[in-house]
Amino acid sequence: MWVPRGRGGSTAGDKPMADVDAVSTGLIISVLVALLVVGSVVAAFLYRTRVPSLVPGDDETYLIRNTDGRIQALTADMKIKPEDPRIVQFQNRKQLRFPVYDPRFNALSHDRLVTDSGAISLRIHTTTPFPFTAITNDGHTVTVTPSVSFGVAPARVTDLARLGDFGDQFERRIRSAFSGAIGRRKDEQLRESHHKIESEVTEELAGIETGTDALGVPLGITVFEARFSYRDGAALPSEVVIAPDMGATAAMPVTSADGADTAPDSPQRVALAASRGESPAHTSETPGAMQFLGTDLDKLLDQFRDRSPEQIATLLSLMEMQTRQNIVSMLSKSGGLVVFSARELGLEGNPVLQDRLSAASEVADEQPETE
Repeated sequence: MWVPRGRGGSTAGDKPMADVDAVSTGLIISVLVALLVVGSVVAAFLYRTRVPSLVPGDDETYLIRNTDGRIQALTADMKIKPEDPRIVQFQNRKQLRFPVYDPRFNALSHDRLVTDSGAISLRIHTTTPFPFTAITNDGHTVTVTPSVSFGVAPARVTDLARLGDFGDQFERRIRSAFSGAIGRRKDEQLRESHHKIESEVTEELAGIETGTDALGVPLGITVFEARFSYRDGAALPSEVVIAPDMGATAAMPVTSADGADTAPDSPQRVALAASRGESPAHTSETPGAMQFLGTDLDKLLDQFRDRSPEQIATLLSLMEMQTRQNIVSMLSKSGGLVVFSARELGLEGNPVLQDRLSAASEVADEQPETE
């Protein structure tokens, strides 16, 4: 039976179909939204897995620059990625390096506290500055090779950002501490108070960092120990091999000892113009009694301290013989006539030598004269 359509152009049977279409569309949209949410969660998880956030560790940490310009240390609740622009990169990494001198090869290199990505090392490092001379309380000169073990203090790591040149300031501080400790003692006291000097320098350097010593600006480190070795006199090396510093900002050509420009990424041998002003007692010849200067006589007196009379007599005898030898050597070099007595030569009273001389004389007399 034919039924005419209403004014709206639809029948009562079309309404359930429209409701079904609306429900299907809503279900599809809900499924798509759920898939989108799940996909976002999975993508975020994969991103976190492949590019983890930086966290402060036991071996390294980072400095972060806030929007207001303040610098603070990285904390565990910060969401910082490795290439985040807020990381302080220390483009001029020269300010966070320290010297390492190897006396076996006269080589000087530099280690750095920060990597190319801005990671600051929290490991324990050892710096060995270039040797320097110090003067004792009684005027003796000694050559000192210091060595200090230290590490960046995590609680004061922001102090590093304020330093102009960490290595230069730390090296000058080490030299000053050792020079002061050595200058308070006489030459003969150095050996017996070697470990005490090391303890004093360690306490001084550590005190500046902790604030117990009012002098000095903290460098943001913890000093563990300070060691040193020394030699008498100004025994500085005449030349040193300087290893290239890969952290330098500008690769400038370096002039070697022979005046030729060489590449900055190769080791350089640099001659040191150090005037030593050696006294005659430090020349190649063994000195006699009249060649000693005041400081040399003071060292010689140390050899007589707490000696037995027999030992003193032996030392005096050796000095006398050496003086005689020096006089003979000087006369020989000047072309002067040197005269020895039979007693000085050990010929007087020696029967064996006298017999040989007599036999040689008789043989010479028996030989016929030739025209």
